[in-house]
Amino acid sequence: MEELIKIQINHENNISKNELATILYEQVGEENRLTIEDIEYYFEFKYINLLPNGSFISIVEFSLPELETRDVTLKDIVFSFLNSIKLINGVTSLTKLNDSILQNQAVEYYKKIIDLEMDMRNVLTYILVYNEKRISDELFKSFGINKSEKVNHEEIKNLFENGLFYIYFNHYASFEEAEKLKLEQISDFLQSPSIDTFEKFKEKLQDRGLTEERHVDFIASIKTKLKPIESMRNAIMHIRNLSDSMIRNFDKAINDFQGDKGVKSLIDDFWNNENEILKQNTFMKIIENEIIKIFSISRKEEDKLIIEEDISDEILSEYEDIESFNDDFISFTDSFLIDYELQEEDELIINEMILTKWQTL
Repeated sequence: MEELIKIQINHENNISKNELATILYEQVGEENRLTIEDIEYYFEFKYINLLPNGSFISIVEFSLPELETRDVTLKDIVFSFLNSIKLINGVTSLTKLNDSILQNQAVEYYKKIIDLEMDMRNVLTYILVYNEKRISDELFKSFGINKSEKVNHEEIKNLFENGLFYIYFNHYASFEEAEKLKLEQISDFLQSPSIDTFEKFKEKLQDRGLTEERHVDFIASIKTKLKPIESMRNAIMHIRNLSDSMIRNFDKAINDFQGDKGVKSLIDDFWNNENEILKQNTFMKIIENEIIKIFSISRKEEDKLIIEEDISDEILSEYEDIESFNDDFISFTDSFLIDYELQEEDELIINEMILTKWQTL
């Protein structure tokens, strides 16, 4: 596989293929059993144009095949080669225009950023919905968030897009705290018909931000990690060189490093913690809904429960006593898609819910 590099050379004297090939030969020729004539075929002058001041601009493309380079990368070879061209007599400046090595590296990191950014937006969207916040211009304004472009919220809803895709990357952590109200905003705030006591005023103020401390803590935990990720993101978007320090800082931000958790682990921890906190209530709510559903399609006939639609293999169509139904319903809960084992107190609550429905049917 060849790597293609395109450069622009500003020069006052003539430059030949042989001059460029000689420089590259001194770097890799003997090690790869190549001659200067072989290397000349790597180069193509696309354009040579005379400028008004009497100097030239040459656009040169050169390709690098797979080479034996000891512990030196092709990227190192390219930079060493370009630094040597600058020393040619009459060369006034040199610019790298295109670079497939950089492209391939950028694509690799761009994929990582896409995965990471979508995962972060996933968490933030969940947090906003959990805190009963609707993604809107008003929400963005209350957290001091700038949009990258005008947002048609109805259109993105129809396209099943995430409204957070339209805010700047460095604003992801802005959901940590709502903007402080200005004096005139407080005046408007107080005139709301829903605020008739000081307590309601305090509640309304608190409701502007996130109500769950664990959600605020998560946003705070990723805040310090966003800068190196944004630096990499901007470098890729603007096709800039990805320096070793930029790559190192990016990797440290997304991956665990010397006991410090990266964003990937912080996201995983968030979901695991959220699931652990909520799974009992979630499971019991699903159970409640299923009990309501079953009894909504059931009737009593001489103290016998008749279920008029098939529910599952665990639930029969008729029950003469509530105990049998209770036992089958508990078995039925094994099919729910939540990894939670019912506790004794849970079963007592379930039995009470079933008894209430059984008696009122």
